[in-house]
Amino acid sequence: MSPSRRLPNAGEGGDHEEDGLPQGFACSGLRTRLLAVVSLAFVLMALALPARAAGAETLHFSFQGQTADAFFSSTQACVVTDVGVFAVDGRVKTGPGRPAVESTASIFISQFDVCTGTQLLAADGFAVLAPGEFQIEEQLTAATLTATIEVFDFVSGTSFPVDVNVSWTGFGDTFTIKERFHQRSPGFRANFRMDGTFREATAAGTVTDGTTNYTPEPAVFAQLGSVRQGEVVIIHE
Repeated sequence: MSPSRRLPNAGEGGDHEEDGLPQGFACSGLRTRLLAVVSLAFVLMALALPARAAGAETLHFSFQGQTADAFFSSTQACVVTDVGVFAVDGRVKTGPGRPAVESTASIFISQFDVCTGTQLLAADGFAVLAPGEFQIEEQLTAATLTATIEVFDFVSGTSFPVDVNVSWTGFGDTFTIKERFHQRSPGFRANFRMDGTFREATAAGTVTDGTTNYTPEPAVFAQLGSVRQGEVVIIHE
């Protein structure tokens, strides 16, 4: 799957349960965006793992711990740039027999020319983080991610490093979500499950290749979370 695709519709094929949501949250586009960003981030993290190598038919990704994610979108002339950032501090397991790691991050970057209908950039990447690169407050009030992540661009077929420096500030009450979600795209299907407590957040910072900052504006959506159980299974068809 190419990360250049628009965010999946979180209402398609999913079974959703939630409680303790802020007033008006369930009926707003915010909840849909939350589910879309989280599920897409999980899928991208799974697809970015070494198990994505040729011959892999099923990928299994699971984790528990504290998370931060943010979605950025900006437009300059005809070019729309979308960026997703997702980080986990906890136990991350990438499949049977594979070792668990404790802190990871993934990103996707998409640039699309709406005037010509041309995908200019479609990159994603995943990294195991060094101690201190991702820090999050236990009460989900703040977080920071400072790391360099290698991404692969599906348009050019090249890889390049991206420096990520993003800060989150939580606001409002926490809420819980229990979620099951199914996503199908050409060539694969994904089964997603999550159970956790979250807090809405603001996020801002830089995601840059040294020449271009892909996040010149604050995030349009961000959240901090404590996930009791999160799982994605990718089945190649």
